[in-house]
Amino acid sequence: MSSKPKGLVKPTDFRLEEVPIPTIAKGEVLVKTLYLGVAPVMLRYMTNETSFERPMNIGDVMIGRGVGRVVESKSSSFKIGNLLQTKLGWREYGVIKDDPYFMTYNMKNTDLSSSYGVGALGMNGFTAILGMRDIAKVKKGDKVLVSGAAGSVGSMAGFIAKALDCSIVVGIAGGEKKCKLLTEKMGYDAAIDYKAEGLYEKLDHYFPHGIDVFFDNVGGELLDNVLARINRRARIAICGRISEYLIPPEEYHRPKNMYKIGLMDSKMEGFFIYDYQEHYPEYENQLAQWIRQGKIIPYEDIRQGIENMPEALISLYKGTKGGTRMVKIEI
Repeated sequence: MSSKPKGLVKPTDFRLEEVPIPTIAKGEVLVKTLYLGVAPVMLRYMTNETSFERPMNIGDVMIGRGVGRVVESKSSSFKIGNLLQTKLGWREYGVIKDDPYFMTYNMKNTDLSSSYGVGALGMNGFTAILGMRDIAKVKKGDKVLVSGAAGSVGSMAGFIAKALDCSIVVGIAGGEKKCKLLTEKMGYDAAIDYKAEGLYEKLDHYFPHGIDVFFDNVGGELLDNVLARINRRARIAICGRISEYLIPPEEYHRPKNMYKIGLMDSKMEGFFIYDYQEHYPEYENQLAQWIRQGKIIPYEDIRQGIENMPEALISLYKGTKGGTRMVKIEI
């Protein structure tokens, strides 16, 4: 990182440097990076607005998770050849320690694409199954709504809801292209374009009898209006609130319909995937099973070359394309 962002991230906030491949000490492994992911939360890493990530200073390697293969090991935990998803940072070779900070996970379903470790079989997929199945506890026949549906987590949430036999799964995204992706590539029964007129009228059209489950990645005014439409014993899983990431707290939407949670005997719960590490193997195995069965078809947006990491991140905030955004490092 060459400078702290002011507003949105810019190319000049980064600097590409060439350095020697690092050497490792006892308890460390050298990992050759295959893929690196990008996520909206990275802006908050750079401005030190998260409590779960180490503070970043000018000159630090950009923080980020990716997938790589162990090429040298002085650790009893990982062997040469292991495929890891971990906090590699934006670099072609990363040194990973036996330290909980790195949240290193040894992938097991290596017959599937290694790129899935960034998305479908990584934190995005794990977040989607945790939120949809374990937090929202979707069941057969539920009527489900997902906001931010074309994003890395949302693109998995629709597939998971359908795999769990929900009766209708509707996604909200921005623009005709993304909405077309939802129904043609991401398993959704219907899509609503929030950039077009009549958002809430369309909610009433698709959910004339109310919403059973809302998987929310957006927050703000949208969440408030969905609360006005929930059914008795509805479940709302709060995954993110991207609509308010770039505004000060005094401008956050003040909800009017929170009383519906109690009135409708419903539940709204936030969650954070890092708190559920003991469940990662089960999440991976279940998601891998659905992929093999064709119930999940991961949608990936793959760029090429580490020099394109800044552009891959910046374009997230512009709302271009959808699915899991990543960069293939090993060309």
